[in-house]
Amino acid sequence: MRPGSIVAVAAALLLTPGASPARAESPSIDLVLNTGRPLRVVLDRKISVKRVGQPVTGTIVEPVYAYDRIVIPAGTKVRGHIAKLTSESTGAHVSSYAGGDFSPPRQVVLKFDTLVLSDGREMPIDTTVTGGVANVQREVAGGATKPRHPDAEKIGEGAVAKASDAARQAASDAAASVKAQFSGAMAAIKQPGRMSRLKDAIVSRLPFHPQYLAQGLVYDAELMSPVSFGSVEPTPRALNGTAPAPDSVLTARLATTLDSSKTPRGTPFEAVLTEPVFSADHQLILPEGTTLAGEVTYAKEARAFQRNGQLRFLFETVHAPGQESMALPAALFSVDASKDDHVAVDEEGGTKTTNSKTRFIAPTLGVLALRGAVGGDGHRFADPDGDGSIHTAGSGIGSRGVGGFLGFSVIGIALSQVSRPAGIALAAVGVVRTLYTHVVGKGREVTFLADTPIQVRLAPGPSPQP
Repeated sequence: MRPGSIVAVAAALLLTPGASPARAESPSIDLVLNTGRPLRVVLDRKISVKRVGQPVTGTIVEPVYAYDRIVIPAGTKVRGHIAKLTSESTGAHVSSYAGGDFSPPRQVVLKFDTLVLSDGREMPIDTTVTGGVANVQREVAGGATKPRHPDAEKIGEGAVAKASDAARQAASDAAASVKAQFSGAMAAIKQPGRMSRLKDAIVSRLPFHPQYLAQGLVYDAELMSPVSFGSVEPTPRALNGTAPAPDSVLTARLATTLDSSKTPRGTPFEAVLTEPVFSADHQLILPEGTTLAGEVTYAKEARAFQRNGQLRFLFETVHAPGQESMALPAALFSVDASKDDHVAVDEEGGTKTTNSKTRFIAPTLGVLALRGAVGGDGHRFADPDGDGSIHTAGSGIGSRGVGGFLGFSVIGIALSQVSRPAGIALAAVGVVRTLYTHVVGKGREVTFLADTPIQVRLAPGPSPQP
């Protein structure tokens, strides 16, 4: 072959698509939600539990990310059904009967099977979920911060105090932002009002009553099979070893269950980022799915006389897919928990369960009811002042009714009126029960189940080096 022909063939090969070895395919990633990924769903209406197959509807209240972007926006509707109804254990039945409840709740297993996207398209999903948490709120570290004294300059506060004040203000601003994000997500669901909750509480104390799934119950619907959202070109990655800015707040979920009585100091644990982290110029530092690792640094088990458990855990390292692990010290900044659990997070990320300020009301009512049931029997007693005899106030009917309710719920009200001894006995049971539950008994442990949404705040100072 002549030299000219060789040159022509070579030129043709170079110009042919795909023939050049220097030509690279456009990078792409698959947006996939893997098996086991939880979707945070809240029921958007009250449901009376009747049968298996009964339809249920809910709303996604947290945006769902895959790698570097949202694939399911907050507010997306989901449809499903009741998959299974199972009876509680024998012990739970006995406890319910002892409390005057002859309609013990059944365990309700739900399945959400359809995502209704914003453009009207429906996407099949396969999930399972049990339980359900009521009155969920976001507990933020430190709560309200103390304002700086208006005459700080006059009383001699220096630069250190000013810096501390600035740090407190930054923490307050971060907390306000976190709470606003959570409130915005939950605003899509109308929570039951006070009268509705009171009505449900009264109905639940009847000896025979229907079972409801309350509006606003929050579930973690766990995917049983992967869900794909196609392939896309990823966001440019930051250099390996680049760390998020100090004091950044990262959003994650626990991958390990933590309990103040079962996870002692030194217990390792992990969490998983549920939102990606970007640099100031929008380069991807940590994708969704990045693992955060740490250990429990303090655990105190609950004790008698309502002394509650305490738990503290710190994050130490981060491991992004395809990268080496690097140090990334951080502490808990917020956690989603039921308001009924009274969880508090301190400024250093420690957690504890606090007691209700009204916990002495029931024992006090019990003691007064017992006293009234014993003394208010309609008989005459010698007047200690020596001016004749007096009639005790009332016949004790009201006191026996209150005591009967505390001792055996609504049925106890009726039984307490059958005879005075029955009323006294039920009132005594009510005193013992309320004193043990609210005063003498063991306090509550601090427990965070796997998949609990949390936020962690990175340590201040310069970014750690790889």
